Amino acid sequence: MLVGLVNTIAFLVVSYYLFKFIGRLLLPILMKKGVERMQQQQQNAANQYRQQAQQQEGNVTIKKEKAKKTSQVVDDNEGEYVDFEEVK
Repeated sequence: MLVGLVNTIAFLVVSYYLFKFIGRLLLPILMKKGVERMQQQQQNAANQYRQQAQQQEGNVTIKKEKAKKTSQVVDDNEGEYVDFEEVK
């Protein structure tokens, strides 16, 4: 039973240091690739915005929406609003 405990502790210690060693080798590479990918996405978005702004420069467009046909139903109990002043 004591041998199993020692083996488990040794396994944990070795795996910890192995993980640290591999992490120091791989983590910077993964971070660099992630940063490059994010920079590329930002550049693409900026280029797309610039192209869109250049196309719209000097171009005036007025868009009118067609009037929607909605029948406004007024209840018989409702009347027209009349603004009044109170006379004393």
